[in-house]
Amino acid sequence: MKKQFKKIIEFFKGIKLSTIYKFVGLALLVAILFWIYITWKGQNSIQNQTNDTYINGKVTNKGNDYIIVEDENQNEYKIPSTEDVPIGSAIQAKVEENKSETTSEEDKEEEQVEAPKTIMSSDVTVTNEKVENKNADADVIAYFNETESTLKDPSLKEEVKSRFITIVDFLFYDGTIKGYTLNDLSSKAKLQILKIALAIDSKIENYIPGYKETITSTTGKVYTGVKTKIIESYLKITTKICSYDEDTCNQAKKDFQDMKKSFSITWNLIKGLVSSGAENLKEWYEIFSGK
Repeated sequence: MKKQFKKIIEFFKGIKLSTIYKFVGLALLVAILFWIYITWKGQNSIQNQTNDTYINGKVTNKGNDYIIVEDENQNEYKIPSTEDVPIGSAIQAKVEENKSETTSEEDKEEEQVEAPKTIMSSDVTVTNEKVENKNADADVIAYFNETESTLKDPSLKEEVKSRFITIVDFLFYDGTIKGYTLNDLSSKAKLQILKIALAIDSKIENYIPGYKETITSTTGKVYTGVKTKIIESYLKITTKICSYDEDTCNQAKKDFQDMKKSFSITWNLIKGLVSSGAENLKEWYEIFSGK
């Protein structure tokens, strides 16, 4: 053991001072180069982050493979996404690609409904998930279906009266159903409940004659013109959804053909909906005709 220790001491004694300086200098040079590399990499990373564009906003609509986000300036963006993000949730999305289609001047003149800008992003972060809206579509659709079924039971007139008021208030007077408002639903769900609501409205007069007139006069809200208000809402939502969701658009147009036959919806009735503005008549005619 002593011999080994003695050999180590003799080894260090044999190293010249100049050689030690060289080792120290080389180590210092490596350390400086490493520091320069780390600093450059950090600055480059910060620069890249500075150049990135982010969208911050609230989810206002969703489909099977996309979400619609509205920012604080009310600009709308369609972002491909298969994640089921509840409407009302706050999100941040890094813009990786703008997907804008070129349109001719003639197309621009004909285009009257502004579609959300489509952006590509694989970096979508939900910053504030509105978890209470997770089942909004399913819960409200179920309520409407239950109400239509209730109309088949003559012994449930009082419940039907209550539900009819709740439905009309939900659709047109900022009411709530199961804690949700109309704005908590996707456009696809809104179209479904409007179709059911039209069936309910057409049956309520036969079920409880004069009921709509009674509640109109006692509440100060209009319940007698519900049919036209439902049709107008359906046309508005379909017109908007057709600007960016072909599948839902086609289904909405197909469903409207059934509604047109079942509830005697005429073109003259639609033309009379002047409160929405004549600029929508072209799109409405396409929906009415099933084009």
